[in-house]
Amino acid sequence: MRAAPEQLELEVVRIESPAKPRPHRNGSTPRQALGPRLAVSPEEAAAILGVSRDYFDDHVIGELRVVRRGRRILVPLVEIERWLERNAARATVGGRG
Repeated sequence: MRAAPEQLELEVVRIESPAKPRPHRNGSTPRQALGPRLAVSPEEAAAILGVSRDYFDDHVIGELRVVRRGRRILVPLVEIERWLERNAARATVGGRG
């Protein structure tokens, strides 16, 4: 007769999240700890508006003030809001207006 294999006992231990966010390996602080973002990439700006990046480049970015540093472009969220305000029109019923 064969002996039954040994049974392992598992212990469940609750893990608490740290009080302060741990820095990344490169020493930077996680984005969530810095607060809300003030600017986004052009790809993110296009997604926020619900348009393609090509449409954003052709019809929107030229009307925005952006931050350029090297090859990096940052679109301030306040600029997206201003663009929407300037370009918003009241909808009309039945396409008249």
